[in-house]
Amino acid sequence: MRCINDTAMETRYSPKTIEPKWQKEWETSRLYEAADSVSGKENYYQLVEFPYPSGNLHVGHWYAFTGPDIHARYMRMTGKNVLFPIGFDAFGLPAENAAIKRGLDPRVWTEENMAHMRGQIASMGTSFDRSREVVTCHPEYYRWTQWLFLRLWEAGLALQRTTLANWCPSCKTILANEQVKDGVCDRCGTEVTQKKIPQWQMLITKYADRLIDDLDPLDWADEIKTAQKNWIGRSEGAIVRFEIADCRLKDTPTPHPDQSGSSPQAGERECIEVFTTRVDTIFGCTYVVVAPEHRIIADCRLQIANFGEVEKYIEATRKKSDIERTELGKEKTGVKLGGIEAVNPFTGESVPVYVADYVLGSYGTGAVMAVPAHDERDNAFAKKYGLPIRQSVAPFFGTNEGPDAVRENAETIRRKTAFALVRHWNEDKYLCLDWEKFGWHSGVIGGIEGDETPVEAATREIVEETGYAHPVFERYVGRMIHTNFYAAHKGVNRYADGVGMLFKLGDGEWEEPKEEETKNHKAVWIDGGKMESFLNLKNFQYMWEVLMKGEECFTDDGVLADSGEYDDMRSAEAREKMTAWLEEQGLGGKKTQYRLRDWTISRQRYWGVPIPLVHCLACEQVGISNGQFPISNEKQDRRSKTNSANPGWIAVPDTELPVVLPEIADYLPREDGKSPLAKAADWMNVTCPACGGPAERETDTMDTFVDSSWYFLRYADPKNGETFAAKEKLEAWMPVDFYSGGAEHVTMHLLYSRFFHKALFDLGLVPESEPYVLRRNRGLILGTDGNKMSKSKGNVLDPDVIVADFGADTMRLYLAFIGPYNEVGNYPWTPTGVVGVRRFLDRVWRMRERVTDEENADVMKPMHRTLATVTASLEQFKLNTGVAALMGCLNDLERRTSVPKSSWELFLLMLSPYAPHIAEELWHELGNAESIFLASWPEVDPALLVNEEVTIVISVNGKVRANIVVPAGSGEDHVKALALADGKMKAHLDEKEIRRAVFVPDKILNLVV
Repeated sequence: MRCINDTAMETRYSPKTIEPKWQKEWETSRLYEAADSVSGKENYYQLVEFPYPSGNLHVGHWYAFTGPDIHARYMRMTGKNVLFPIGFDAFGLPAENAAIKRGLDPRVWTEENMAHMRGQIASMGTSFDRSREVVTCHPEYYRWTQWLFLRLWEAGLALQRTTLANWCPSCKTILANEQVKDGVCDRCGTEVTQKKIPQWQMLITKYADRLIDDLDPLDWADEIKTAQKNWIGRSEGAIVRFEIADCRLKDTPTPHPDQSGSSPQAGERECIEVFTTRVDTIFGCTYVVVAPEHRIIADCRLQIANFGEVEKYIEATRKKSDIERTELGKEKTGVKLGGIEAVNPFTGESVPVYVADYVLGSYGTGAVMAVPAHDERDNAFAKKYGLPIRQSVAPFFGTNEGPDAVRENAETIRRKTAFALVRHWNEDKYLCLDWEKFGWHSGVIGGIEGDETPVEAATREIVEETGYAHPVFERYVGRMIHTNFYAAHKGVNRYADGVGMLFKLGDGEWEEPKEEETKNHKAVWIDGGKMESFLNLKNFQYMWEVLMKGEECFTDDGVLADSGEYDDMRSAEAREKMTAWLEEQGLGGKKTQYRLRDWTISRQRYWGVPIPLVHCLACEQVGISNGQFPISNEKQDRRSKTNSANPGWIAVPDTELPVVLPEIADYLPREDGKSPLAKAADWMNVTCPACGGPAERETDTMDTFVDSSWYFLRYADPKNGETFAAKEKLEAWMPVDFYSGGAEHVTMHLLYSRFFHKALFDLGLVPESEPYVLRRNRGLILGTDGNKMSKSKGNVLDPDVIVADFGADTMRLYLAFIGPYNEVGNYPWTPTGVVGVRRFLDRVWRMRERVTDEENADVMKPMHRTLATVTASLEQFKLNTGVAALMGCLNDLERRTSVPKSSWELFLLMLSPYAPHIAEELWHELGNAESIFLASWPEVDPALLVNEEVTIVISVNGKVRANIVVPAGSGEDHVKALALADGKMKAHLDEKEIRRAVFVPDKILNLVV
């Protein structure tokens, strides 16, 4: 046996010398620069969200970049031509606010930060193709941001509107709805107010359906798709017109700009249009609510008896943001419009009308029909103001599974039924029925006979079936209830049309029931605290829930009741027929509504992309608004190429782009809400491109989310001066194969960029409709105190310090091992974990002393088991299981006196994506001339994996907590490492000391803590 490394060796890995060495070598050799095509290789585009240069890189950036870098390295080794680019999202509030705080020019602050961050990114050992860097604040980039904006503007997808908007008093700018979290600015935490201001918007709502429907085929995590669908909030429903009693219009009103639906014409009866997804509940409508902004208040001003009170309430509402007004759990307030009543089109009944701030004028029609029996918000409002609560939809509980499932070949018998819960006379107990033969646990059930009332029937059944003589009715519970099941004791399907009630026994007087009454069940007393687990029939479970809540508010679909000709219809059928009736009568009809609002992109700040439009008063007076039109002396030619969306706004010609952001002395936000650029007179005052007269540039700048809505396209062709990206290069790289990012961007950047991309696709500018094939969100690294890292909390970790102490490979391995990268979770930073990973690398370093040139077939079977696990972890992005497998593999190697060179090379190949520096060094030490990252990823030998997998039961203090699948014959250390990496185990082991382990090979591992 001959040891390959037979000279004196360092016993510890030295990152301070080895890591900079290889980082320089990789950069010099341009190892990671991607050609647009490589013969025999398939292109693969891996993307991470590029960082804001508002300060140094922090541990969160390391976590964001490390996982995708590990995967990109792996994909290169599998034979893919990988594009893995990086750049800087350099415009916007984060960088500007940080610069202002330090009294620096945003431009200087941003450039200095980017220079420092480039060095930090290199120190991570990342494999970014930095030759394709894009920087959003550089004119060569934002020239094309402006060019793309103009294409959307020409297509009618961008326009200016004056409307209420979210205003941050601290940042002194408008915010999009998505940038307001719980009523405060998501950048600075200041409470947001409402301000009426002209603002540029992109019409993302035109793409609402496609943004939802096109999610289905995407390989995205379900929680990402659900978040986007919920934010867009598509609701299928109906418009219903409630006419105002004794009120006709003298003049045609001007509708509120944010309200949908039509307005009545002069001479027509005044009406309130409401949107509802539950028109099936309309017979339970007992009042109507309008938003403070609703036009009905002004139109019927003279008819409102208490207009002064209403006006005062509206004034108070103006001081609240939309978020405050709709906050969950907030007590609902409102004022009745005296003298105004709305007529229910289905019943002809007049109901009162209220103004309430929880209804928004900017959402739907700005009005709702209130059905307090079937809507929790309406229920709370009705109880506060003493309004009627009328049930119009009864619960329906059908049984489709198990022995009680409705049978097609059995007769269905329908009967009126009484359902009763019966309380003890002085204890917290309830009298129930145990149907032991059929497995049912219920309250008292009985048919309503002849002319009996439900109370009379229930009283009779309680006496007959239980023997207790004095049941006293207390109240209805759940009211009407429908059940449909197979009644085994009768041999038929039973459709029970029932009424729920609560009784209390007057005393304990009891007489033995007749045998025929108790042959199928026996009466039992159940403690109140055990009723929830005892009852197993859905109707009685529902009644118990209502009883415990103390209220009756059924919000699901069911069977219509007290609803005229629609009685006994299921909700879905009733909605269809009611909507058709509304259309026939001209009183409404089918309608789809969305929560999504158009995207406000204008910011009243300095550090952003100038909007490439000028305003010309002369052109406004003649109604001119152009796209790309040269100056002409023929007014008729100009007018024939105009539109009226924003008269007076003229596009800067493409040949004059970019409109460069000027350097100004005073870039601080203004108190009047205007952009600081309004102070740059020489820059602002220009000649109109359309008529040649005087004009002014738009001084608002674009939201930074516009910059990031297309940056991934520029990576494909970053140096192109003729267009934003050449068609053939977009076809070579797009769509992005794998996009990793933060969960916080799901309803902002991710939604905006999908809209932007779809719009460009419709304009023929990109080759596909969706930009990202696969999207995964990463987790969140917490401070050592278990809280989100924050400078204000003093728990932020400086990665530069950690790298100086432990090395980049230690940091990379720790972040990969901390938790599954493909699942959103919170992972506390533990210094002991970092130390443990560094010790692992030192052990790897020392293992080279045992490498020999003699082969040993015995070692290959466990090596290939590890390879199978590591490969699967990289394919599935479960990086922690790969690290755990490598740790277990090293434990196995350390038990051997020597390790064959071939086995050692295999180990280094598996380690290389995670710890590239140490792997590269040891790879070259073995005599390899080329980089380890030019080597191919090894293939698993199936012959070495025969009967390789067993399931190990993992328990903690004897209680089973998880099952893990491992290679058969795995040692204790390997199994333990995988168990500790399992996400299910963290809650049971967090902060606990493992005192010992009991291991039975291929069967169990019990951890004693």
